[in-house]
Amino acid sequence: MSKQAVVIYGPPGSGKGTQAELLESKYSFIHFDTGKYIESLVHDPELRKNSLIKREKKLFDSGTLNTPAWVLSIVKDATIKIARAGYSIIFSGSPRTLFEALGDRSHGGLLAALINLFGRRNITILKLSVRPQTSIKRNSSRLVCSVCGLPILAASKIKNCALCGAPARKRIFDNPKLIKVRLKQYEDRTLPIIQKAKKLGLKVVQINGEPAPYKVHASVIRALKLK
Repeated sequence: MSKQAVVIYGPPGSGKGTQAELLESKYSFIHFDTGKYIESLVHDPELRKNSLIKREKKLFDSGTLNTPAWVLSIVKDATIKIARAGYSIIFSGSPRTLFEALGDRSHGGLLAALINLFGRRNITILKLSVRPQTSIKRNSSRLVCSVCGLPILAASKIKNCALCGAPARKRIFDNPKLIKVRLKQYEDRTLPIIQKAKKLGLKVVQINGEPAPYKVHASVIRALKLK
C-alpha cells in the first residue's frame, strides 16, 4: 500500500479523533494530534530555556492560540520526519486555519508539504457530517478519562476508563453554549479549507458521521480503499 496522508474534518462531536485512532490501531498510520504535540513541546523540561518555547508556553498555558507561523513550522517538520520514516499520517481537525493549510508568500502551507511528501493522489480529505443537534447532544454528554483522555461513551454509563481505570470527567468546553460557538467556528474557519483543498485537486470524501463509530469506520475504510 502506498503511503497516505489523511485529513479528517468535521464539526464537534463528529468523531474525528475516534476515527483517527481506529485507523492508527489497525493500519500503519501515525495519528498526529497537533494540540498534544504542542503541549509536549512547551512542557518539555529539556526545552524550558529555549526562548521560542518560553514564548509559546505562556500562550498555551493562558489558553491563547499559539503563533501560527510557529505552529505551521513545527507541524511541517514533524510531518516530514513521519513521511521519511515510511509511515502514513492522519490529522484530525487540523490544519485549522487557512494560513496553516495554505501558508503565505513566506511560509508554505501544510497541504503543499503533504503533496510534496505523499503525492496528490495519495491525499484524502474526509469530511464527517453530522447534524447540529447531534453535535450538541454528543458533546453535552461526552466524558473523557481524567488521566489518559480516552473517550468514554456516555450511553454505556461507565464512570471509569477501561484502559487505565481513572475516573471520567467532563471537558470544560463541552456545554451547549460553547458547542454552538465551536460549530460557528467550524463553518467560518474549516469549511473554506475544504473548498481550497478541492481547488488544489485533492480528493474530498463526505462521510455520514451519524451512525455508531464502527459503522463510520467501515465507510472510512472503503473511502481510503483499505483492506
